[in-house]
Amino acid sequence: MPVTLSPLERADIPAFVRLELEAFRSHPRIPMLWPRGYTDDLYAYYEASKNESYNDPQCQFTKATDDDTEKMVAVSEWTFCPDVAKQAEKEAVDPNSQPPTNWPIDGNWKLKHFFSLNSEKWTNEYLRGQPYIKLEFLVVDPEYQSRGAGTKLLSWGVEQADKTGARMALESTPAGLALYKRFGFREVEVIKADMKDFGYDKPYDPDAAKRVWMIREAASSAL
Repeated sequence: MPVTLSPLERADIPAFVRLELEAFRSHPRIPMLWPRGYTDDLYAYYEASKNESYNDPQCQFTKATDDDTEKMVAVSEWTFCPDVAKQAEKEAVDPNSQPPTNWPIDGNWKLKHFFSLNSEKWTNEYLRGQPYIKLEFLVVDPEYQSRGAGTKLLSWGVEQADKTGARMALESTPAGLALYKRFGFREVEVIKADMKDFGYDKPYDPDAAKRVWMIREAASSAL
């Protein structure tokens, strides 16, 4: 399927949010995070969060559009941090922070915050003090999966890293590991939280719910 990559426009954010949520609808962590399902306040929260990221000069969104239908079929969200001096300016995640005022009703803040704290911990451990690019999200419309759009977006990010000598990092679901390994990413951390600690008492597949932190070395280091 021929696709064209281009920067995501702010006007695309609502469509991006719906694409992302649909892509993860079947993931076992979704009912843990959002027990009420996909509600209006959840969409509003996601859109506000994406708009905030859009204003961040270190954040870059890239979309893949089907050349035949002109439909947006995949989006990647990246953090580019080439300036080591500016890394110290980033505000740390408060371990005692409370949900924001627009937090969706009954959303599992404790679980969401737990993953945010671990992401920051791994960022500090594996990336701080060197130029890096972090893939925050890569989502593909479920109807267009396995047709090359996600691979093209990832290839673009890897190309940017190799041009600048930046280390790369991402968090993957188990389903995405094979793709990322093809591009030289390796597993370095696995988080398998016990959902009972977060108030979830229904059966679930702990392996499917885990997150894997992956690293790809800078091109000069990989030789």
